[in-house]
Amino acid sequence: MLTINKYSLFTFTLTLVFIAVITSATGFAINNIEQATKLQIRASLQTILKTTVTTYQIWIQYRKRDAVELAMSSPVQAMLHGGSGTEHHQGSLAELRSFIGPVLQREKDLGFYIISPQRTNIASLRDEELHRLNLIQMQRPDYLDRAFQGETLFIPTLSSDSTDTGQVSAESAHLSIFVVSPVKQNGQVKAVLALQINLDTLFNHVSGLARLGDTGETYAFDKNGMLLTESRFEHQLVNSRLISHDSNSIMNIRITDPGGNTLLGFKPDTLPQQWPLTIMAASATQGISGSDMNGYRDYRGVPVFGAWLWDHDLGFGITSEIDVKEALASYYQTRQAILGVLTVILVMTLLLLAYVVRSQQVKKQYLQKAKDDLEQKVAVRTAELNITRMELETANRELEVLATTDSLTSLANRRCFDDHLEKEWLYCQRENKSLGILLVDIDYFKRYNDFYGHPCGDECLRNVAKALRNINVIRRPGDLIARYGGEEFAIILSAPNSAYMKDVAELLRNAVYQLKIEHQASKLTEKSVTISVGYALAVDLQKVTAETLISRADQALYKAKSLGRNQSCADDDTASRQEQTAS
Repeated sequence: MLTINKYSLFTFTLTLVFIAVITSATGFAINNIEQATKLQIRASLQTILKTTVTTYQIWIQYRKRDAVELAMSSPVQAMLHGGSGTEHHQGSLAELRSFIGPVLQREKDLGFYIISPQRTNIASLRDEELHRLNLIQMQRPDYLDRAFQGETLFIPTLSSDSTDTGQVSAESAHLSIFVVSPVKQNGQVKAVLALQINLDTLFNHVSGLARLGDTGETYAFDKNGMLLTESRFEHQLVNSRLISHDSNSIMNIRITDPGGNTLLGFKPDTLPQQWPLTIMAASATQGISGSDMNGYRDYRGVPVFGAWLWDHDLGFGITSEIDVKEALASYYQTRQAILGVLTVILVMTLLLLAYVVRSQQVKKQYLQKAKDDLEQKVAVRTAELNITRMELETANRELEVLATTDSLTSLANRRCFDDHLEKEWLYCQRENKSLGILLVDIDYFKRYNDFYGHPCGDECLRNVAKALRNINVIRRPGDLIARYGGEEFAIILSAPNSAYMKDVAELLRNAVYQLKIEHQASKLTEKSVTISVGYALAVDLQKVTAETLISRADQALYKAKSLGRNQSCADDDTASRQEQTAS
């Protein structure tokens, strides 16, 4: 009997040890799975966040380029020439609105301003805004001061519909953002051009793509914690009475913690103005970037995981969040499966000690099944995240193409030309090769636009661009043809000689002449669209700069125009080199 008791005690003790070990191991495994899941979620949120910020920055650089090109355009310059009387000003303003209108419509912009040094609007899309103190001066004068010093800037959010004193009505306030560029004459800043950007264009499209799962949301907010993008959960906000039926969430929701989950019927005892900022918003508005995988309540009171940052250049904060319930769904399922297995093992261990070995085998089978289920779910989740990442990468590539391609002619734009010239100049300089620049200008194109209208002018530009591209002078990797601005095109040729430059210039001129595009407003006898070409060649790149070479090509273009147009001319240095080669 004593032996049996000792055996029973030993068995009972061994069973308790076994249960303790299994329980501890299971708890450790569940904790590890939870931590690994949270780390994966944090990495995904941070990836989405960084991609979103990069997308915003690329888009803003693209819009800055728009502002610079418009500031250099002749209608904008014409507004600064003054003139005799109101009729001249009104005529220049009408021409400017006609010129800049298609750009605003294409980009879905809200308007434009030309701001005088006195900070008043001397040109605008709307007559009632003329001669008023500019909105930027009233709310962000430091940015406008920088613009008048020669900087092209993105101006973060500010409230429109303000009075001349800068006061904003709560009932009529709207959010605005601007891109501004100095308007220069003779190297001096005479005014500033401001483009009023549509918030939907900047925020909502990008934020709508950057979502993780069914409850993930990426949104932007200002220094006061006000929501700048449309909430994914507007219907929930309406049902919870956080916003009214006839309003949306933009600038109507402050990123505060209501104190409980409003979706489950929680009713705060205090007014919304007394609610504190969420953990995320309180950190971000202090300029602190971070993440939280412990879970915090969002502006609906729903527990979420999040990653956030405050971008000082953009002037607003961005966060990417996902509901804790969805984020940990696979973990909860796995934990439930593991705990179920553990419960079965414990019950079977206590009731059927004789079947310890068999129970152990069952436990292993269940654990293996749980592990396989977990791996399968992780694989599915990983595949979904990869698809999301690929979609975001595709969107980034599309934005990059838009940023380097002229939308009208499908040629490289001025930004692409400048970047390519810098790289090719360094390459040819290093390899001791020559580099050539050709500048092409459509003869009397302004008269063509005035006579046939801007739609026909756009079609003419497309046809000329197509003809220049089709003659196949771009043969080397370093060659490039681009729209330089307005009716001007520019071509980079890597390692040419003076004879080849001359041949290419004539090929370009003849290609456009052969189009036989009618141009009754031309001063030339041909009465068809023609081009003038100026070109310059640099043989020793150690002795000149890219800016000098472009200036020489521009002088050659001016020479071609002075000699009657519809011809090509080399600059003096290149012409002299051609004569030496011929002799």
